[in-house]
Amino acid sequence: MKDGTFTITNFGSIGGLFAVPIINYPQAGILGIGRIHQKPIVKNNEIVIGNIMPLSLSVDHRIVDGGETTRFINEIKGYLENPVSMLF
Repeated sequence: MKDGTFTITNFGSIGGLFAVPIINYPQAGILGIGRIHQKPIVKNNEIVIGNIMPLSLSVDHRIVDGGETTRFINEIKGYLENPVSMLF
């Protein structure tokens, strides 16, 4: 890719759970998506089986502030938890 600013990589497609994506210059960031798997989670004070999809976000801190990075990943998390919210 050439002259990109942000990349999404999917290491989950080959069975990977976690990774540390490396930023390619001149990009500002890269979001890595892991394999969806089931784990016990606490929901409404009960232990249930939940689908977990690990996300890894690497950014160039000379360009992007850490607070913005956290808000971005929380926004992504919200959309994944409630996909209908993307319609509004």
